[in-house]
Formats: sequence, structure tokens, C-alpha cells
Amino acid sequence: MKLVRHPAPHPTESLMGYVLRLSENNGYMSPWSIYQLARMKQSDARSTGMRVGKLAAISLRPESELSQIAFAPPAERPRWCRLLGHDLVPTDLSMTAATFCPQCTLERGFIEAHWHIRLMIGCPIHACRLSPDCPGCGKRIRWFRPGLLECACGFDLRDKTNPAISLAEASLLGIIRRKVLRLPASPENQSSMPEAQLLSMSLRSILVVIQVLGKYRLIADGFAKEEGELQLVSAASRVLTDWPINFFTLLQSLGDRVLGATNSGVRKQFENIYHALFKNKTIQPPEQTDFIKDAFVDFGANHWGRGVVDSRFLGSRRGSGAGRFMTQAAFARKIGVQPRTAAKILTDRGIPSRRLECGAASRVLIDANNVSIPCSSPGIVLRCREAARQLGMSPALLQDLRRRGIYGVQHLSPTRPGFHPLDVQRFQQRVLTLAQAPIPSTDCNSGGISLGSVFRNPHHSVATKATVVRAVLSKEIVVVNNVDGTLAGLQLEANTCQLTLLDAHKASPRENSQPVAKALKSTANRIQGSAQNVIKTISAVVTSQTKEVTLKDLAKAEVHA
Repeated sequence: MKLVRHPAPHPTESLMGYVLRLSENNGYMSPWSIYQLARMKQSDARSTGMRVGKLAAISLRPESELSQIAFAPPAERPRWCRLLGHDLVPTDLSMTAATFCPQCTLERGFIEAHWHIRLMIGCPIHACRLSPDCPGCGKRIRWFRPGLLECACGFDLRDKTNPAISLAEASLLGIIRRKVLRLPASPENQSSMPEAQLLSMSLRSILVVIQVLGKYRLIADGFAKEEGELQLVSAASRVLTDWPINFFTLLQSLGDRVLGATNSGVRKQFENIYHALFKNKTIQPPEQTDFIKDAFVDFGANHWGRGVVDSRFLGSRRGSGAGRFMTQAAFARKIGVQPRTAAKILTDRGIPSRRLECGAASRVLIDANNVSIPCSSPGIVLRCREAARQLGMSPALLQDLRRRGIYGVQHLSPTRPGFHPLDVQRFQQRVLTLAQAPIPSTDCNSGGISLGSVFRNPHHSVATKATVVRAVLSKEIVVVNNVDGTLAGLQLEANTCQLTLLDAHKASPRENSQPVAKALKSTANRIQGSAQNVIKTISAVVTSQTKEVTLKDLAKAEVHA
């Protein structure tokens, strides 16, 4: 016998909801009449293994059309089930309780498939909590009832009122719904959840992650026993909101509550939640939770401070940096020195550190926030002459600027010689930006002195030139213009520049006499060496075996003198 009315199922409709709608359209009081007409057993209508061939025969619909919304498992996974093509396990679904949103059913005219998921305890669209009980009879709402919005007792489910849920809970339930229905991510992410990362996972993995995060949030809150789906969703939504801040809070709570003063690696300290998230065989492929693992590594390296993040655990994340808390070996690699040199730097500068026992070994943990030592950045290190050529000054002046702290070093280890291109570029931009500042008309003069002429003047010492550069950076000397975009092309206000040069010469009156003194000292050294040679020659002649002083020897001594 065939049904009189046989409407087509919606692509996102629940199979049991479709049978209920089919029963209502044909005037039956319960879907059980449909199952009896199809010669199906009651057990077939209550399990995920329901075959749709008999239903297709009486509803005059293609079997392939009903298979799209069926729960039957794939052939390669007989113990699993499906929901709109998503592979799940039977415990993920609820086949008996008919928990759904009456308002959504009224608006769409059918019951969507995502209401079969046990974790769907509320409606993300209307932000209300759903109850499986009927307000009229107080009994659980069943799939065997007269209509979509009518209970078996005759109560109109449209009159059912439901309490509100939080924004975080609605956002998390919305992610589940969008994943089931294959909808894109919401353009509005008011809860700051990792929505895109979660939607890239499989539906089964999303449900597992929610259960794990909810479970450990409840453990951290002091719940001794495992709660129901409502508590799990509520707790997980609090962890995923403002990601990853609240995830860090969860790990911090677990560490303070369970671990105490355990001295070991971060992975060992949080072994339970680590294995539940990253070693769970139900999460396939495991790369789906990489965004959670990145947050876990970030917490251990930058926030925990009571354990070591092993380099083997970092894997591909090793290139992202050592983080705030690092071992002494990682600190040595960061600043580009040997471990012994790093240990000496820590001791000499009094940098605080903590020694942790990691199994049979011990590690020294350092807080990078207490370290102001620059590290070596990637790139080719320039020699002094090449760096000075790029800046348009002499190597001696560049060395003096570095020694005085005028040329800052931020991308090179203090023990490594040379000049990093990033530091050279930073110093150059720091000076060139002075030409872009507005110049007061009272400070400007039509006749300017170029910074290049100061660099090239042989009568100015290195110290005097360094004093001018310092005055330019401190804006004591006004930069009027830049003629060619280089440091040498900076035009300085003439009067202020001349006064600075004069004060620098007065502060170092002996600078101009240094070359003469150096030449005189060299001449004296040569004269002293010649005199010593004369004395040695005469002594050798006098003490010779012949004991005779020849005219030739005296002439030789005279030549040396």
C-alpha cells in the first residue's frame, strides 16, 4: 500500500522528523502507522541502523533521496553512524528524546537534523535553552506524536517557553549547527571563539574537543563527578570564549589545583589534558587540533613559568622563537653565544633564574622579561667599513657612535662583532626622519651646513663629529632640509651647528695636538731604538777577541747614530 501524500524531504531535515511530517500530512495520529505500513519493526525505528528502502517504497520517493538524511553507517565503519554525511558514533546522537526548537520548526516547516546531537541543548538562533519535557503532561516529548508541534498529550508545543542561554553558549552551539548543515562561518564572532579553526575540523572532532574542554573546566572548578550535556557545553563555551585567554586560564587553574610544585616538563605536568586533546585516536587526523597545541605551547613558553617546554615537543614550532620562559641552552642560542658564556652573562648581570628538576636531569629556567640583552637576528652581519659606507661616515666615527650608545644595537648579540643591517637601517631612518619634522621659522637660516661636510672635515676629531650627531638626534641642532635622501645630505641650521662645533673643540682642547704628539712619540721611539743599536755595536766590538776598535766599526756606529 502506498501513501496518498508523499512530500520530498528537505536536504537538512531529520529522518525521524521527516517520517513524523509524512505521518501528519497523511492524517495519521502517530508515525508508528507509517512504520507498520512499511512492515518495519519498532526496533528499526529507534536505532541508527534504520534502512530506508521500505520507507522509499511506500512514500514513492527514490531511495537515494532518503539515504542522504539516513543514519545508516558507511560500509567500512559498521559500528558508526551518519548525520547528513558526517561520520559519528551512536553515542553522539539521541534517537529517543525529541529535543528541538519549536520556533525554528515553525519558521522552516520541518525539524533540522542537528537536533539529534546530544550536545545541542539550546537553540543558537533564538538563544534559548531546550527542555525534553512537555509542559502539558510533564513527560518526555517523543517522536511518536500526532504532529511536528503537537505532543502526544495534545499540548501545542508552540506555547512552550524556554529560558535564555548565554552568548558564549549560543556561539558554541551555532558552530555545531553550521558544521552539521555545512554552512560558512558567521561574519560576526562576538564571543571571539576560534570559529574558523573549529569549522575546519570534522564534526566528530568538534564534539570530542567540546567534551574534553568542558570536562577539564569542571574539574578545575571543583566538580567531583561528570555532569550532563548542559554543564559540558556551558563549561566548554567559557574555555573557548576570548580564545586563547580563557584556555590559558583553564591550564593555570589545573596547574594550581592539581600539580602544585611538581618539577618536570610542561607536557608531563599537564599530561591528562594533553593526551585527551592531542593523543586522542577519535580525533583524526590529529593535525586538526594544531591550533590548540599552538596555544598550549604558547602557555608553557610564555605564561606558565614552572616547567620547561622541551625542544623535541616544539617540533615545527621551533622556529617561532624560544618564548618568554626558556632554558639556559635556548637563551644561549637566542643571543648567539656558547652555553658557558650565557651562564657567565647570567651570573655577572644578576639575571634571576630558577633550577627545575626534569626527571634525572635539571634545567635552568630564565624569564626573558628580566633580560635586556639583544639577540642575534637572522641576516648577514656587515663589517664596520661596509656599514660605515652605507651611512656615509668613517669607520672610526661609527665605532665611536656605537661605543657612546648613540648607535643602538638591538639585532646583534653583544659578544658578536660587526653590524647588523637592521640596526644600520634603524639608525639611518632614525636620523632621516628628523628632516620630515616641521621647522620653526625662527630657528632656520638660509645658509645651512651639511652633515656630510662635518663628516669629511679633517680638522674635526671623531669625538667632535659624534657630538654633532648626538645633538642632531636630540634636536639641539635643527635639521633644515635633506637634499639627496642620505645622512650626508641633511642640511643643518648653521648658527647652532657652528656653536656646537666650537663647544666640542673647547671641551677637548688637546684633540688638535694629538696627531703631533703621536708623531713626536714615534720619532722618540725610533731615536731610542737607534741609540740602543749603537750601544750594542760598541759593546760587541770592545768584547771581541781582537780587543781592537777599527775605524770601520766606529764609522758604522756613527751611521747608526
